[in-house]
Amino acid sequence: MNKLLLKLICLCLLLCSYVASGQTVQLKGTVSDAAGPLPGVTVSVKNSTTGAQTDNNGKFTLSVPSNATLVFKLIGYTEQEVALNGRSELKITLKEDSKQLEEVVVMGYTSTQSGKVSGSVAVVKAEELRDVTTSDVDKMLQGKVSGVFVGNGSGQPGEKPTIRIRGNGTVTAGADPLYVVDGIIGGIPNPNDVESVTVLKDAAATTLYGARASNGVVVITTKRGKAGKTNFDFRINGGFAQLNNGKFELMNSTQLYDTYAKALAAAYTGNPSGLNAYIENLLPSSRKNVNTDWQDVAFRNGINTNYELGINGGSEKTRFYLGGNYYKEEGIVVGSGIDRYSFRLNMDHNINDKFKLSGNIASTFQNKENSSPDAALYQSYTNLPWDRAFDDNGVPIDPNTAPEWFGRDFSNFAFERQYNYNKSRDLNFEGVIKGEYFFTNWLSFSTSNRAELGNGFNENYNDIRSTSGSYTNGYLYNYNSDYRTYLTSNLLKFNRTFNNHQIDALLGQEYQYNTDQYSDVTMNGLLPTLDVLSTGAQVVNSTGLKNTSKFLSFFLQGNYNYKGKYFFTSSFRRDGSSRFGSNNPYANFYAFGGSWIASEEDFMKDISFINLLKVRTSYGTTGNAEIRQYVNGSYSLNNYGGIGYYKVDASYNDMTAAYPFQLENKDLTWEKTASFDFGIDLGVLNNRISFTADYYNKNTSDLLFNVLQPSNVGIGSKTLNVGSVRNTGIEFGLVTRNFTRDFKWDTEFNISFNKNKITELYNDLPFASNQAIGNQRLIVGQDMHTWYMRKWAGVDPANGDPLWEVVTTDPQTGKQTVTTTNTYSKATLQTVGTSTPDFFGGLRNTFSYKGLELNAFINFVYGNDIYNGNRALFDSDGAYNTYNMMQLQDGWNRWEKPGDIATHPKLVNGGNKNAQRPSSRFIEDGSYLRLRNVTLSYALKESISKRIGVRSAKFSIGADNLYTWTKFSGIDPEVDDNGSVGFKYPYSRKFILGVQLGF
Repeated sequence: MNKLLLKLICLCLLLCSYVASGQTVQLKGTVSDAAGPLPGVTVSVKNSTTGAQTDNNGKFTLSVPSNATLVFKLIGYTEQEVALNGRSELKITLKEDSKQLEEVVVMGYTSTQSGKVSGSVAVVKAEELRDVTTSDVDKMLQGKVSGVFVGNGSGQPGEKPTIRIRGNGTVTAGADPLYVVDGIIGGIPNPNDVESVTVLKDAAATTLYGARASNGVVVITTKRGKAGKTNFDFRINGGFAQLNNGKFELMNSTQLYDTYAKALAAAYTGNPSGLNAYIENLLPSSRKNVNTDWQDVAFRNGINTNYELGINGGSEKTRFYLGGNYYKEEGIVVGSGIDRYSFRLNMDHNINDKFKLSGNIASTFQNKENSSPDAALYQSYTNLPWDRAFDDNGVPIDPNTAPEWFGRDFSNFAFERQYNYNKSRDLNFEGVIKGEYFFTNWLSFSTSNRAELGNGFNENYNDIRSTSGSYTNGYLYNYNSDYRTYLTSNLLKFNRTFNNHQIDALLGQEYQYNTDQYSDVTMNGLLPTLDVLSTGAQVVNSTGLKNTSKFLSFFLQGNYNYKGKYFFTSSFRRDGSSRFGSNNPYANFYAFGGSWIASEEDFMKDISFINLLKVRTSYGTTGNAEIRQYVNGSYSLNNYGGIGYYKVDASYNDMTAAYPFQLENKDLTWEKTASFDFGIDLGVLNNRISFTADYYNKNTSDLLFNVLQPSNVGIGSKTLNVGSVRNTGIEFGLVTRNFTRDFKWDTEFNISFNKNKITELYNDLPFASNQAIGNQRLIVGQDMHTWYMRKWAGVDPANGDPLWEVVTTDPQTGKQTVTTTNTYSKATLQTVGTSTPDFFGGLRNTFSYKGLELNAFINFVYGNDIYNGNRALFDSDGAYNTYNMMQLQDGWNRWEKPGDIATHPKLVNGGNKNAQRPSSRFIEDGSYLRLRNVTLSYALKESISKRIGVRSAKFSIGADNLYTWTKFSGIDPEVDDNGSVGFKYPYSRKFILGVQLGF
């Protein structure tokens, strides 16, 4: 009986144990890190296929055995195992894994950990951007991303720079990158609101934006609110800017007088005793009594002020960020500058665990003053120092009534600007609303909808009392523009993990509608001060234009990774645009990419000093729809590239008249770029050294090319899909953490090499690539920015004549013979260089000790040939003897007597045989190394900050464009990708004081 009872007891215990082990619980949990909830964490039952993923709020639910052990995994965090022990709720905190920690890369439609990215991307954080003082985000990128060239054709406040990502792959179409702000194409990015900038460079990264991603994509993420205490962050910067003349110096009165006196003496053939009287008659010595520094009249020290306020906070349910900014910059040219006001509100609200709403409102208002800076720049170079800007009482002199005025143009910008003005204002407003619904932890749908409105006004007034206004009896120009853009983007997202397999996919649709219109009126015959259109006597010009364009897109993307080591991505996009011909409005774009994290393989585990070794490659296609049309000396966007139409802006017999303006091209379609990329990412010594390298090959075909038409057609040009361009290059990036204790020293370096070549043209004929200048040619087999002009052969030692090359080719043997000529028209037109740099990049060093930090940033460009067109006027060897001249620089000398080996021909009053005409004489090495910014800052200790009632406090002093090392003879060697320097508004040297306070 006792044995039977014992057996029954044991059986009951076994049954209870079995029941207990098989009991399931409905588990609810939250996973977070030190900063807050963690989405995307994989939660799985150990030794089982059961699992789930945390949602956007870090929450998950799972039906599991009550005695199960759960495993929590997320890239960048230490894997954690937790025994459930019958609990039904869990709160888990994951710790960052220093070996795996990776930043989140925002790629517009999606975001992911950097380790999962198979494409070539670069991320720049806000603190790395804001070391320079400017109102434009794009200028802040200069020198900070490999493969991204930023050139500034003008230093005028508010002027946009030229940005080229991995070279210029188009000729007459738009070459600017596509901008994506907070996951939706277009937007208003104010520098103070930027959280980070991601540059997408290769096909694997850009093809999802296939429609307009041929020139690369710049993804801008703005700041968003965080749950918790409301924080106020205030920043003020103030300082001044001054002209940096570089190596450039003009002659003063005495120097200019002596130069021309010497030239007159050398040309004099009369009685020696009459030489002085001859010179005095043509060049009175009294001119030396006036010595006007026209650059001192044109330029000033400009004041810069920047105020920023950011407020963020909220609850777990509702979060907000509110940002405001006022930026004022006085240009260093008198009469130029901008005032800019900006505002942004970002809101996020979780209606429940499944439904999230977010909204953005942003606006900018900008006033721009542009009162004759072009005239001031031009005359500051060319006006003679013998002419006075002001009389003895400080009143500007009117050259037309002055007793003496020796300059050719009879213009004094100081007199003009007291009457004339050129000003503009722009208002932009943007509203974005986004809804996201999570059907499950792994399936969601989102819709983003953006409306952007803008209005611009420009007014240019020349008073009848001014020199320029006297020619028209008073002049007034008014320009009004208005644009609207509406875009909807709808995405279905899938993200699921199965053991060692992770799959995420995206299915999307977009529609964009753009409309803009403008009108302008020019009036002549206005009484003084009456700057109102209705007071004009004559309508000189009145034009208007309305434009619309539409885009419709469908796209999908799939990503797969296995064990966090092998990654594969593919995407497809179909785009249609109203800009193209009726036969080909749609095009397909695709990409494939893969990467392998070799450092995760078992055979590399023993190589302890290597933290990361990643190999990646991609291939794909992208498109360009930015059709441009060349009209009246400049390019403008053409929204009707495939349509034949008449222009209605003429009159005949007192009736409105129309005339053919564009020929129809039903077959016009997308410009297409096929890109290949191969890259390596390497991290060693606990990621104290990080290195990345990329090779790329981009081939752009079906160029949207403006082909000039025969004169008998009656139409200037027609857009065709003809020609192709190839860009190849290598990029390197290096980040080193040199010292990591109390004293820290970090270094960031990037360098890029790019070569481009025209591989096909319309009938293989050469074309002028800049029709406004005519000094460059597009030639098959050559760089697309090739200089094509007469080649300078120096100065004839015997007589001081200018010399150019003459190239003759033997028709039988093809052998070329090079001789020289002093006749400009007989010299041979030939290729003489390219404005494309051999390489460019940037170097940043950051030194810090406790709260003290020193940051120094250098950017550089090497190997580009730039054309200094200004020298044709003020280094003209006497051709323009009513303009000032520049001083001869170190290494330059002028011919004076037979046998002289000189860089400059004999100076002849009136010119020396067209020596000033375009030739390679004025092509200079545009290489430069610029100390772009130096900033010294000090952050108070937290204990001290609290004593004075603030959360944080930081003080800084800095300088922009402190010094430039260059051989260039002008003021500033920085140019856009066309490589030509005219009367450029120079970059200023700025000195800035700053204070940042957190409350």
